[in-house]
Amino acid sequence: MLDYFSNQASGLIGLGCQPSPRLVAMVSHGDEQAELPLLWQLCLSLVNFGYSVTVLDATTAESDTNPGMEQLLENSLWEDGGPRDTPAWTVLPSAKGIQTLLGAPYPLARSLHHLGLLLPAESIVVLYCKADWMVKLIGDRHTEALLAISQTKASLLTGYIALKRLLIMGKLRPTIVNMLRDPSLPAPAHHPTTSAGLSECAKRFLGHELKTLTIAERQTDVAPCDAVQRLALRLLESAVPLDAQAQTATIWRNPSKGDSAQFVGSH
Repeated sequence: MLDYFSNQASGLIGLGCQPSPRLVAMVSHGDEQAELPLLWQLCLSLVNFGYSVTVLDATTAESDTNPGMEQLLENSLWEDGGPRDTPAWTVLPSAKGIQTLLGAPYPLARSLHHLGLLLPAESIVVLYCKADWMVKLIGDRHTEALLAISQTKASLLTGYIALKRLLIMGKLRPTIVNMLRDPSLPAPAHHPTTSAGLSECAKRFLGHELKTLTIAERQTDVAPCDAVQRLALRLLESAVPLDAQAQTATIWRNPSKGDSAQFVGSH
C-alpha cells in the first residue's frame, strides 16, 4: 500500500487537482416498481444537497426524437470549448452510449472517465443499467451499488441473478433496498419479505451477508425521506471520481459511419 507523505509537494498536488463529476451506481433488473421510486428520491436528495445530477438511463435507447448519451459522446467538443449548461436534474437515455463505451478499442477506465469532459464539474452522475454492463464499467472499484427490490417473487428471482453477477463477476458489494409501496406494511423483522428471501439466498449460496435497507415510497416529491438522504450521503463517500484531467481526451466519432476515434492530447 502506498504511504501518504505530508510535505510541501503534497500541498501543491492538492491544488492541482481539478473538480470532476462523481459517479454512483444503481442496478436495473427489470423491477421498475422498486427502482424508479428509489431513483427519484435519490436524485431529489442529491439535488437538495446542492449537486447537479445526470442520470445515465441505460434502460432507454437514444433516438433522433429522444437524444441522450450517444449524441453527447458524438458531440463531445462544444463550440464554446466546454460542456453545455444543464439543469439541476437531467435524465439521459443511454443504452446506445453505454454500448459505445463497452465497445471502445481502449481501456474502459479511459472511456468512463471521458464523461468527465462532458458533464459539469462537481456534479453527480447516476449510472442506471443492468448488472452485466455495470460490472464491465465499474467492476473491481471500491464503490457501492444499489439494488432495489419490491415485494414480488419475480423481483426475488431477477434481484438474485443481478446480485450474483455483481458479487462474482464484478466484486461489487451492493446495498439491497427493500422498497415498500405501503408505509403501513409490517416491518421486515415481523413479516416475510423479498429482501429476507434474497438475504437468505445470498448467505446460503453465495456466502455473502447483505446490507439491507427498507424504504417506503413517498407520495410526494417535495422532500425525500430521511433514510434516502442518509443513503445518498453514504453513496457520495464511495462515488467514483471521473477525473478527466488524468485521462486522454478523445474526440468521439460514429463507428457506423466508418469513423475512428482520434486522440487529441494526454497528461
